[in-house]
Amino acid sequence: MRIVYGVSGEGLGHVFEAREIVVRLRREGHQVMVLTYGPRALASLAEFNPTRIEGIHLYFGPRGMSLWQTVTRNLRCIPFFLRNWGRLRREILAFGPDVFLTAYEPFSMVASHVLGRPLISMDNQNELLHIDPPVGTNLLSFLLARAATLACTQGAAFYIVKSFGKPVRDTERVRFVSPIIQQEIRRLSPTRGSHIFAYLTKPNPPLEAVMRSMNERFIVYCNNRVEELGNISYRAQGGTYLSDLAGCKAIIATTGFSLIADSIFLGKPYFGVPLKGQFEQTHNARFLAQSGLGEYAEDPTREAIEGFLARLPVYEGRLARHRIDPAEQEETLLGLLRELGRGGAVDASTV
Repeated sequence: MRIVYGVSGEGLGHVFEAREIVVRLRREGHQVMVLTYGPRALASLAEFNPTRIEGIHLYFGPRGMSLWQTVTRNLRCIPFFLRNWGRLRREILAFGPDVFLTAYEPFSMVASHVLGRPLISMDNQNELLHIDPPVGTNLLSFLLARAATLACTQGAAFYIVKSFGKPVRDTERVRFVSPIIQQEIRRLSPTRGSHIFAYLTKPNPPLEAVMRSMNERFIVYCNNRVEELGNISYRAQGGTYLSDLAGCKAIIATTGFSLIADSIFLGKPYFGVPLKGQFEQTHNARFLAQSGLGEYAEDPTREAIEGFLARLPVYEGRLARHRIDPAEQEETLLGLLRELGRGGAVDASTV
């Protein structure tokens, strides 16, 4: 089949997943046209010759994610698509797609409906369409996140929902799956070293000050900063990332879905520091605490982190009993593509 794959360029979780998915699709004989945006996503997917589009970025202020900035600064997408819709339509039609695949990327969703092709939506945010607001969460934040998800996935023939807990059963059109684990993560042989692995989406000076005050060694990945500062080694994303991850005794990081999945697969206890104002990060952080696989705090103190480290054997025992099927997501996708190839597309108007 010919597949147009829209990949969100906000963060790198979707991008790393797309690398895995595109390679598998091509190996199975499918042809794939990738759409994405943002310099990091375009560079990471360069071997697949992606088509550049515009897409949604999140913007943060001193108090966390700024809804006002996120809305107003993303208005730049409108003139881009007004200027480029004709060209993009011609390029997509020349490719001749049989199906569209979206990973939280709204243009591919719109294009699938305009061109009358079936859509498969594949994302963890889809879970928000099938659960009630979690107890203790901010209702407005939940509803805004659900509305954003609908805007990116509306009218799909099938939904592949990546979920740690699989809260509801599959239906004819909705399949709950374990998150995909990249081959390079699957090949790792994790060990319990002495350092703590830290990954920060953006600088967090208070947290970094807490780290400097502790009698622990930290290896920190944040915006490709490179520096040795006392007990903290700042490193750029690259050759040492996987070995540092595999050899750590624990992880302290923002609560992106992909890194949490990797931590569970590798058996690494996780202390989450969710980005303020971003519902998905808070939702993922709550999973860590409720599952007993880790802890979280938006503003962690030294006492909180030291308490977490003192309980590492407890978390390690729980992680040893928690299973993720690393290939379930891609196998489910391939099965749905076969179903669509047999004429199994469902009327999207029934969503």
